[in-house]
Parts: sequence; structure tokens; C-alpha cells
Amino acid sequence: MNFTDDFRNEKFVKSLLAEIHAISSQAIRIMEVCGGHTMAIRKFGIHTMLPSHIELLSGPGCPVCVTDQRYIDLAIAYAKRKDVILLTYGDLLRVPGSFSSLDDEKANGSDVRIIYSTIQALDIAQQNPEKKIVFAAIGFETTVPGTAIAILKAREERLANFFVISAHKTMPPPMSALIEEGIPIHGYIGPGHVSAVAGSKIFSSLAVKYNIPIVISGFEPVDLLQSIMFLTEMIHEGKSGDNNWNIVFYCQ
Repeated sequence: MNFTDDFRNEKFVKSLLAEIHAISSQAIRIMEVCGGHTMAIRKFGIHTMLPSHIELLSGPGCPVCVTDQRYIDLAIAYAKRKDVILLTYGDLLRVPGSFSSLDDEKANGSDVRIIYSTIQALDIAQQNPEKKIVFAAIGFETTVPGTAIAILKAREERLANFFVISAHKTMPPPMSALIEEGIPIHGYIGPGHVSAVAGSKIFSSLAVKYNIPIVISGFEPVDLLQSIMFLTEMIHEGKSGDNNWNIVFYCQ
């Protein structure tokens, strides 16, 4: 049996949908924070299966999507230098700056390379001592540890030609900003991969401060539907004021 079978099981999905329809009695707005959740919700049509008064909002999405042009312009400026090899993950390559992109600069002759790990970045630094290796680091809490390890390793190995320009971001601040801006959100679906790295406690203060339930979810239909069921139940029963109910770490 494929390990995803249970998480896409039709019987489980129908059971969870029935439960959601049974307990849902008022209009609520739930925001999925992660772009991966948005993709899964649309891919499996989850938004079309829910009661019409449960609205799913797409949140801050991925760290690449919310990267500002100034950062891209800075990376491009480094890439244009003849003494620089600019490294980044592939998803940043086509993000537009004010006038160009790293992909355009690569086509124009700049030494822009896609890497798949920070260890690969260090290898490139070792192999090109005459060049400045600039790593355009991007990601939420999931990729920060890899960048930190690379910096420590570079210091340990005395790689004076390894540099990092950080565009790392953390999840709680934009979640907080959305509420502060007055956007009506009754509950959050939190990102499972971020929580696996940073822990669920990074969301605790947010849940307590705004008295809002947050359920941390995986990315398959059963994950998401059970998370929506938990949130619907908490919102309707008013249990979000108790911190034991504020955060539910959901996993199977």
C-alpha cells in the first residue's frame, strides 16, 4: 500500500465532510497560511466540498512569493559582478526585480547557479577560491537551519569567500499583521512542515493574543479536512479562549 493511501481514503474524506456539515452552523473564515495548503485545497477540490458558509482564505503563501523587489535587485547587483557566483534555490530564479530577474541575468552571462542544498554551496566555495560565492538564502523556518549550518561550517573551514544575503522570513509576524489590519479571520490552518522544524509553540502567543484557534496540518485531503473540522468545532463551541484548545498539533 502506498503511504499516502490512508490520507486520500474516500471513506475517511466522506466521513470528515459529513462531520463538518453536521457541526457547521455559522459563517466562518479560515485562512490556510501555507501556499502548499492552497495548492492541495485546489488540487483536491476541498473548497468545493465544504458548506457554503465556510470560506477558505489563502494566506501569505510561500516565502518566495512575498519577497520584495529590493531584495531581488540586490541579488541581481551581486550577480552582475564578474568576481561573484550567485547561488540560490530554483524557485527564486524567475522572481522579477525592478527591471530584471536572476534568470534574465543568467541568460545575459552572469554566473547564477541553482543549488539544492547549502552543502552544495560550500562545495562551490571550496572549488572557486578566486570567486566570491554569494548565496541568496530564501525560505521560512524550514530552510533557516540549513543556512545557519552552512554559515557555521564556512567559519569552521575558514571559507572567507562564502557570503549570505538573507531573505528568510518567519510565519507568525505576517499572521499577526493580517489580524492587525482588520481582516476577519476566525481560525488558521498552520503549516505542518514549519512546525516540524520550529515546533508548534511558535504560534502559541499568536493564538493567545488574538484568541484565535490554530490547527497545524499536513498537506493531504484527510489532513486538511480533519484540521478544518477541528477549527469549525472550536470556533462554534468557543473553545479558542483556552490555550489547550488554541493549538492542536495534528499528525498521524
